[in-house]
Amino acid sequence: MSDPITEADLLAYVDDQLDAARRIEVEDYLAHHPEAAMQVMADLKDRDALRLAFAAPLPRPSETMLHAARRLERGLVWQGIGLKLRRIAAVAALIGFGWFAHGQVGLGITDSEASPTPPAFVEDALHSHETAQLRARMASQPQTAAYDPAEILSETGILLPSLPKEWRVLDAQVFPSRDGHSVEIAIDAGDLGRMSLFAARVPVFNVIAPTLARFDGATAAYWQTGPLAYALTGSGSDKTIERAAIQLSRKLQ
Repeated sequence: MSDPITEADLLAYVDDQLDAARRIEVEDYLAHHPEAAMQVMADLKDRDALRLAFAAPLPRPSETMLHAARRLERGLVWQGIGLKLRRIAAVAALIGFGWFAHGQVGLGITDSEASPTPPAFVEDALHSHETAQLRARMASQPQTAAYDPAEILSETGILLPSLPKEWRVLDAQVFPSRDGHSVEIAIDAGDLGRMSLFAARVPVFNVIAPTLARFDGATAAYWQTGPLAYALTGSGSDKTIERAAIQLSRKLQ
């Protein structure tokens, strides 16, 4: 039996200080504890923001800001939860430096830049959706409606949600993706029309609630649960596609 996951393990996970075996144990723990997973995702975002911000030199802050930072550093107690406090202080400093740089050289994030950018797997999902539509038009490419989620899980490690009873599988294919195997399921979703469900394993552990991404002629609702990523793509309204994606995501919990 493995040791219980502690706060120290979660902090070490964020700081890339765990060996592969312990990382797997932590990721399994996070997959079953959404609140802890959300906190870890926030810490990872802060870590990556710091790395990105300090990848290039920033203008030197004013002496007033430096003096305030030194006073803050002297006032912190670096024991017990000191590691967590250092991370919070670093994020606060990053915000201060960001506003300073914004005032000096016009840097900043606009509302449009702050909107979520779809992960890379969403592009794979769109390509798979387009390929499934192409196959449907070709007489020489017969569709394969044989759909066995247990076999797919066994062969690819990809867990698929159970589909609503009124949905009918038209085609089920395993496609290559940038990170390995992916699965594309073409579906007759009744009133929702023809849709595609894409699923793949991705290298970055994350927890993403169903989120819309719009493309020319199609809309995708994507989400991620740990190392598994999903996207539901179709030409219906945003609300119907998002509602269907939420329904499918809950069948994985």
